[in-house]
Amino acid sequence: MALGGNDSRSENSHLGKTIHFNGTITGSEDVSIDGEVEGTIELGAHVVTVGPHGNVAANVQARELIVHGKLKGNAQARDRIEVSRTGSVRGDLAMARISIEDGAFIQGRIDIRAANAPALPVVVGAAASVSSGLAPATAAPPQQSSFLDQK
Repeated sequence: MALGGNDSRSENSHLGKTIHFNGTITGSEDVSIDGEVEGTIELGAHVVTVGPHGNVAANVQARELIVHGKLKGNAQARDRIEVSRTGSVRGDLAMARISIEDGAFIQGRIDIRAANAPALPVVVGAAASVSSGLAPATAAPPQQSSFLDQK
């Protein structure tokens, strides 16, 4: 079997339930996390899946992010973010598309932007606010605040 080139299958790494990792995850393959991860995940061209047993305290950059477990940190996805009914996210999310199943928990800002829009840096320590409405990426913060104040 030759390496590289014409194989259409994507490589995938898995961090099991008993794995505890602290640091930065980078690479050129998809990753599934069922253990505990703290730090940073930078897989901008790949899929990051937080499994049902996953407990991630990290900022995430990925092509696609799927959350079935717990994520505490800001996340940017070039394509989409999916939060399943068992998923929990505490942090700001930025992506082109989002899927939130009934029962999912999200606490933070949601920024839906065009798929070809340049990515903004993930800001650590940014104040999180709950936003249930969809606002354009260029919406001024006072407009969102006044919307939330009215509820």
